[in-house]
Amino acid sequence: MKIAIIHTRPTPPWSARQLILALESLGATASYIRPDQILSEFGGLEKSSRVYHGSSPLDVSAVILRDIGFAITLEQFLRRFSAIKHLEILGTPVVNPVESLVLARNKHLSLLLLSSRGIPVPRTAVTEDPYTAYRIAQSWGTIVIKPIVGSMGFGALKLDDPDVAFVVARTLAQLGQPIYVQEYVEKPNRDIRAFVVGDRVVAAYYRVGDRSWKTNIAQGAKAVAIDRCPSEVEELAVRCCKILGLHYGGVDIAETENGYVVLEVNASPGWRGLVAATGINPATHIARYVIELARR
Repeated sequence: MKIAIIHTRPTPPWSARQLILALESLGATASYIRPDQILSEFGGLEKSSRVYHGSSPLDVSAVILRDIGFAITLEQFLRRFSAIKHLEILGTPVVNPVESLVLARNKHLSLLLLSSRGIPVPRTAVTEDPYTAYRIAQSWGTIVIKPIVGSMGFGALKLDDPDVAFVVARTLAQLGQPIYVQEYVEKPNRDIRAFVVGDRVVAAYYRVGDRSWKTNIAQGAKAVAIDRCPSEVEELAVRCCKILGLHYGGVDIAETENGYVVLEVNASPGWRGLVAATGINPATHIARYVIELARR
């Protein structure tokens, strides 16, 4: 069985290497390709429909999609999105599906969809008008302004002063960026990352902030194992992935006075912190899941 891992890096990053090792340990043949190397060909008198890796047909049983690139032009994004979608149209299982990957990267739409399905999420407002953001900051108190597409906590700002919020919002507007505002969620100096594969949480851990309100591992937070993940957290995490159409994902959940609140769902999560804290490598679970999916 041949399985391709798609990522934008010139060489496989750590997570992709872990997936390759896991797939090969289970008897599959793994290949690593970049989305810009994929050719989508269709139509004509022959009404052909083929996907190539370079000049060779991309003949695989399944694909693990880790990244299609986001710091690219709209045209590049649409082409790569469509090329991966072409694979899905041909019946090749893609994990995670390209539409679900993009949906999860869009913090606005993903949290809106989760909220519409009854999932507790932070109070959120999205605008392009800095004056609206200013009024929101006056009304809500402490807020967080963050990129609408982003990861690892980069670019997220916690603000108490409406005037500072206005300056940040105006700068974003001048750069042509939307202004994504959330009411700050009071929580212990930690949150929970639940790693879902299929219908279950395979591992979970606390991300404990290190002298910062941010609990991202990339921002210096420490990973601490959870001896027993609460069933409510597991059910919430699995439900979030189902709603967004994800086969696997990392769900970030805050513990608040009013119960659990979902902060974000990551469709291409890293897991170095998880392995360090729990000794569990999700790559094995993902590889096994993808192989079973390809055999159906």
